[in-house]
Amino acid sequence: MASGLDSGAISVLTAPQSSLRSMTEPSRLSEELQRLQAQTENRSLSIGEIETRLAERGFALLMMLLAAPFVIPSVPGLSTPFGAALILMGGQLACGRKPWLPAFVLRRELSPETLRKILGALIKVVQRMERLAKPRFVFMQRGPAMTSLIGAAIASGGIFLFLPIMVPVMNTLPSLSILLLTAGLMESDGALILAGYFFGIAGWIYFGAWLLLGKAGFDWLHRLF
Repeated sequence: MASGLDSGAISVLTAPQSSLRSMTEPSRLSEELQRLQAQTENRSLSIGEIETRLAERGFALLMMLLAAPFVIPSVPGLSTPFGAALILMGGQLACGRKPWLPAFVLRRELSPETLRKILGALIKVVQRMERLAKPRFVFMQRGPAMTSLIGAAIASGGIFLFLPIMVPVMNTLPSLSILLLTAGLMESDGALILAGYFFGIAGWIYFGAWLLLGKAGFDWLHRLF
């Protein structure tokens, strides 16, 4: 395990360093995702191919893409492999290493219909973040300790996605947490990172209520929110 966070790993993870709003970028991230969606409209694509296509944007965007399906209840069958990938990538980030994916995840192919749903959801999220994200509270992602904490939180969210937890909307809270944490890391936006921690903690509280109170706990939370 690395004793400190590898600065090279973080530069790869978050590359490019400029904001989604940066005028130096040839196009917005949402526009690039829309082009990718158009290019893959009628063909399947493996996670390995997606990783290659998104390489210039860094592994943070790939983690966003892996989390995106779980804000859409109609995309089944991806929880275990995508959860495993997020656990591994978040764990590697927490240890100060460049994230990588196992072969069984890289080989996983997504159908054109699934890709449309995933990319469509991610595009909507990114478009909202492009309007809101800006560098602020940068101490929330500055330095090895803070970045390792983000990685641990991403891995924590991946655990929920990996395990076959048959609880309504259980995957939604950790997926939102991962989306916000990775976006905050890319954008140096501490407000998004704080929101990511909030949804991550909310996910554990929600799950804990199910463990302790069962259906009665869910009914209580449903009335509360």
